[in-house]
Amino acid sequence: MRRSIYVLLLVGFLAAIPAQAQQSTVQIKVDASQASTRLILTHSSAVAYEVRELEGSVEIAYANAMRAEPAALVLDDPILSRYELQGGNRLVLHTGPGFRSYDAFELRNPFRLIIDMQGSRRSTDSLAVEPPRPRPGAQGKIIVIDPGHGGVETGAIGPTGLQEKDIALDLARRLRQILQNDPKLSVVLTRDEDRLVGLDERTAIANHNQATLFLSIHLNASPRPKAQGAETYFLSTKATDDAARTLAALENDASGVSDDSVYTVEGERRDLDLVLWDLAQNQYLAESSVLAENMQIHLNELTGTRDRGVRQAPFRVLMGATMPSILVEVGFISNPDEESKLRGEVYRSRVAQAMAEAVNDFLSDLERLSRPTRSGAPGAGRP
Repeated sequence: MRRSIYVLLLVGFLAAIPAQAQQSTVQIKVDASQASTRLILTHSSAVAYEVRELEGSVEIAYANAMRAEPAALVLDDPILSRYELQGGNRLVLHTGPGFRSYDAFELRNPFRLIIDMQGSRRSTDSLAVEPPRPRPGAQGKIIVIDPGHGGVETGAIGPTGLQEKDIALDLARRLRQILQNDPKLSVVLTRDEDRLVGLDERTAIANHNQATLFLSIHLNASPRPKAQGAETYFLSTKATDDAARTLAALENDASGVSDDSVYTVEGERRDLDLVLWDLAQNQYLAESSVLAENMQIHLNELTGTRDRGVRQAPFRVLMGATMPSILVEVGFISNPDEESKLRGEVYRSRVAQAMAEAVNDFLSDLERLSRPTRSGAPGAGRP
């Protein structure tokens, strides 16, 4: 009798639990940096579902109520324009004009549903259709500057709301103006407006233009509000330290490129891909190091802060570049003082000037390294 009462009480207790508490959760990440658009749906537990294609959308219908994080997102992507959770149990992927088909498969531990949406991004006026080119009649060296983030991808945000994507673009434009005062230099920006550009597309633009160097501009952030100063990175399969590894993961993940989507296939690490990218960049390793050191020196002189050093990390945006390439975090937008400085036109011009001097110093180093010595051998770098 007591057991029956206990069972009835337990059933009544479970029935009284709010439906929200019984919901499963799905965390959604999007990688739109490849030829296809990939969604990684990581669930709090194994769930029953059905994937079906409808007119203008692909829908994942769950057997039970679901909570999505985030519940909706608008994308600057002709394959997947946006997604949203409808009715508590239907995740609707609204397809764009470039969408053609999709594949779906599962991964375990944790339970993940992967949706690969194939199509073409050439259906819009994307940078991939007509890559940015140097100014007409340009001669000499081509510098490709990459303002980090853009579009729905804001990057880091300062204490008073200053956004990384806006400052990175402003600095890139100022740097371009300074460098193009030299008639022997031409500058291409991977984006010249507030729009989303895939990470792989950024280096593809540099490769397409046969750039002399590739410079990706970012702003740093830290949970420590007093963190300040510049940091400069070049590519490596292994990060210099935990901080560099964390920063690379955050920058990659900001574009929807997580460890799962970049480095794993069915739960196994894709180390081979990263090694091949690293080998492609390996012949430019020495030049990238010199460029990074020049950049760090000039930014240290500008800010007057302690040297945070040149580091290496597996930044996706540097992978595949066939020229000396670096990523520079020009300051900590999370620091109230640095955020305040970055709001000022004068300070941003000084930052751009420091970066321009670093680029010019590197180009001088490059010319000296390529000049033969008296014995006919290549130069050996700085004395």
